[in-house]
Formats: sequence, C-alpha cells, structure tokens
Amino acid sequence: MANDTITPAGSPPAGQTSNFINPDYVGTKFLVVNCVFLPLAVIALGVRTWTRLFVVRSFRADDYLMVMALILSCVMTGVTLDMLNWGLGKHMWDVPLSDFSPQFNKLNLIAAIVYCAATGFTKCSVLVFYLRIFPSRNFHMAVWTLVFIAAGYSIASVLANLLSCHPVAKSWDSTITTGYCMNRPVFYFANAGLGIFTDFATVAVPIPWIRPLQMPIRQKIAVAAVLAMGCFVGIVSCIRLASLYNLLKSTDLTWTTTDALMWCTIELNLGIFGGSVTAIRPFVRRYFPRLLGLSSAGGYYGSQSRKQAHPLNSMPRSGQPDFSNHGHQYSTTLTASRNAADNDSEEHILSLNNPGTPKEMDGIIRTVEFDIENTSTAGR
Repeated sequence: MANDTITPAGSPPAGQTSNFINPDYVGTKFLVVNCVFLPLAVIALGVRTWTRLFVVRSFRADDYLMVMALILSCVMTGVTLDMLNWGLGKHMWDVPLSDFSPQFNKLNLIAAIVYCAATGFTKCSVLVFYLRIFPSRNFHMAVWTLVFIAAGYSIASVLANLLSCHPVAKSWDSTITTGYCMNRPVFYFANAGLGIFTDFATVAVPIPWIRPLQMPIRQKIAVAAVLAMGCFVGIVSCIRLASLYNLLKSTDLTWTTTDALMWCTIELNLGIFGGSVTAIRPFVRRYFPRLLGLSSAGGYYGSQSRKQAHPLNSMPRSGQPDFSNHGHQYSTTLTASRNAADNDSEEHILSLNNPGTPKEMDGIIRTVEFDIENTSTAGR
C-alpha cells in the first residue's frame, strides 16, 4: 500500500506501487538458515573445546583461531538478523528511505567486515591445525603460503570494506553527495573468487601426504568425510558467487542481498563445523570408539600381540635376564599413569574396566622388542 508521506528507497518498476504495509518478503528463509547452521557450528566447536580442554588437555593456536571465528559468526548473525528490521528481504520500493539509509547500509557494511574476518580466522585455523599433523618441511612451506594468502586477502577485504568510500560515512549515508565510493558488488565478486581458491587449496594441500598413510578403513572413511566437507564448503562458495553475480546486476539491493548473506552464513558456519570435526578424533576415540574400529574406549587399536610382555616394574631389579639362549625375543612394557591425558598418537590405551587388563598395566603402554643373539668368542 502506497503512502505519499513515505519516500521509498527505490523507484518501483512499471505497473507496481510501493507497499509498506504487507510487502513481498523472503526474510523468513534467511531466519531459518541462521537458526539451523549457527547452532551446528556452536555444537561442533563445543565438542572440539571439550576435547581440547578435558580429553587432550592441550588448547592451541588453531583452537583460539576457531573460537574467534565462531564469535564473529555470532556477531554476523546478530547484525544480519537486525537487518531484517531495516529492509532485508523486501524490495527496495517497499522499504522507506529512512530505513535503508543509514541503518540498512551501515549494518550491511558491518556484516561484510565481520564475514571477511571470520572466514580468514576459519581458514587459518584449519591450516595451522595441519601443521602439527605432518612434519614434512615442504608441507609446512605449502601451508604457510596458504596461511599468508588467506590472512592477507582477509585483512585486505576488511580494510577495503571499511575504506570503500571517501568520506567513510558515504558508505551508509545517502545524503552525502561529495566524495566517491568503489563498486562494492564487483569487490565482493573478486573477494569470493579468492575465497573459492583458498577453500579448495585447503582441501587439496594435505592429499599428497595422506595418500601414502596406512590406516584402517574406518579412519580412511573419516579422513575422506573431512575432505568432502571441505569440498562442500567450496561448492557453497561457488553458489555464493552466483548470488553475488545477481547482486552485481541488480539495483534491488535489499532483495538480492538476502540470498548473498544467506550463502555467506551457510559457508561460514559449515567452515567452522568442518574445521572442528578434524580436531575431535580423541573425543570419538574416548566416547565412541567403535567409529574408529576400537572394541572399547580404552581398547587396543587391533589384536593384542601374542609375544610375551611384562610390565617394566615386573622385571627383576637384581641380576640380569638370562640371555644365554640364542634367538630369544623379549618385550618390555612401559606403563604410564592412568591419569595421563589422551593424545593423537598411536599408543595403546587400556581401560580400567577391561577385564583382561592386569591392574599394573592400566594406563598407556608402549612395547619395545629386542632380539638377543648368543655369540661365541674365539677362545671359547
């Protein structure tokens, strides 16, 4: 319904009039997407944080980076949902000019800045996580190159959004007629292209080092699922690029921005989810061991060795073992404290509740085997 006392943010197309009472609206789907994908990211990071603090007991740089990404994702959700009150999801001609400028424009600028920073933190977190998995120097050089690219273009994107107009206030205040602004949709388009490159590069860089690894089939499936999640984030980035192309061609900003922001939300939160999944293996190993092929939370990583094993403290303290027989093979077991923290190594962890585990072998054991040969001297 038109109102002569309200100036619309844009002129309606031929045959249509402004409707400020009951306009066309697509903001509901944007609300639903936020209510689905943000909790997904929060749950994933919550499990990751529990794992780092109480299972592994080692909270590192990649974890802090991912926490920052989630905080920024929550900020972005709050900002973009507030944009629904100022015209997001409606046609420009159904939005009062006083709502579009300055409120909608200002919130849109804040959302763009927060998104660029959050995606930078997410990608850098995943890449830094890679650094402590593979010790190869060449791999570290490749990862640090990607970190430099991801962090560099994220910082540049934040600054470009912030300084996109001169004066800066021209970004949101349409009453300022002096100065100039860059073509922000074109910038978003270029930024998305760099984002897609880093998404797929982040997935591709560990593949040459993963392929030679000999792992149980379930672990290979888990690794494949993690990489598939990264590919899916890249696909979402491509879809977002298509939505930005529509934004580039359209003058109906409040309407077309809805899809662009929706795909930004999906991409960012899926990135946090996928990046957190890569770090919760100890959680799965402790609470859901069958997913990794273990018989119990504290069970072996396979069948128990049939070689005779003795706890280190069960070896005689006086005298030496009888090494007189040729070809004897001995095995010793180093027993760690039962309160030792879990980690990502391939050490065997024995459970307190495992009926086949001797009390003195409770904890982490490491088996060391050595062969003894009987040699004779020339004089004997």
